[in-house]
Amino acid sequence: MVVLSFISGNLKGEPCITVEIKPKCGFLPFSRFITEENAVKRNVVRFRMHQALKLHNQEISEYSEYNPLDLFSGSREGIQKAIEALYATPQNNFRVFLNGSIVFGGLGGGTNSTTVQVGEAFEDILKNVIQADNGQRTTSFLQLVAETIYISGALEQLLEVQKLDTYDIEGAIHAYYNIISQPCMVCRELCKDKLSCRYTSLHSIPLDQSLKIVKDYLIAATAKDCSLMISFRPKEDGRLPSHNTVYLGSTNQAFECKVYFIDLDLKPLKKMEAYYELDKKIVSCYSQMVKTEHETDKAVTINSNGSVRDQRYALEDGLFTEGCTGKCK
Repeated sequence: MVVLSFISGNLKGEPCITVEIKPKCGFLPFSRFITEENAVKRNVVRFRMHQALKLHNQEISEYSEYNPLDLFSGSREGIQKAIEALYATPQNNFRVFLNGSIVFGGLGGGTNSTTVQVGEAFEDILKNVIQADNGQRTTSFLQLVAETIYISGALEQLLEVQKLDTYDIEGAIHAYYNIISQPCMVCRELCKDKLSCRYTSLHSIPLDQSLKIVKDYLIAATAKDCSLMISFRPKEDGRLPSHNTVYLGSTNQAFECKVYFIDLDLKPLKKMEAYYELDKKIVSCYSQMVKTEHETDKAVTINSNGSVRDQRYALEDGLFTEGCTGKCK
């Protein structure tokens, strides 16, 4: 889906800078099939909970403050906040390319927070793109990215697709077992007092309804895992404004831009069980983290000088020792 695109013609000599963002899930699930034990899913964004599992598995070294709800908020302020958080801790969710070569962000998921040295190097790279004083280019560039997302409306369209997931994996997994004509392993795991009619009723629906539930879930899963690409080229002097022009007020520059999505191959049916297991690990790990933090909040020590020190992070190495196992996929 292309929302904004370059006009035809070759802009000789003008640099092309492209941003790749992995927006992730932009809403809190509302499915009635979410169990009471997993009710935290209705209040905490999936991205935040998944960070706990990744930190436990040493796939990342620190939390990202990025909140997808900010990016999908539809407000300039929320989008700007999200972009700044992604820049501060890019992990594998924020990358920048100049003329096709990566100049910011890592190839893997464990990229540390943006250091002063990395920030200075990126600031220097932007000198041929952003016409601002040294120390102001990165700020202006992040404003340009946020403004382009805001005016494009691309994330509004993406969110509509993500919200096809109305059953959550906790409901869709039952429909999956209907499709493959095998006994439901989830129902087998649930004890009788937890196996309510909400779940058993899913095994009485027509096959075409099961197919729709699972198909919608997989389409939504694809939309939750795709990448948003935004490409910019400074406009040449004298070129008339067009519908794909974004104006950056802080530098008095105009940019031609292109906004589109990649990684839109439909997720395969065979991944349904893996999605269910990953969901359990994510919720379990996050819940254990909250429990441990609550306990360590009570454990404070008095230093030799009489000051109180919070011990929340003193136990970081052993933070998730219970109820949080396995690598995420």
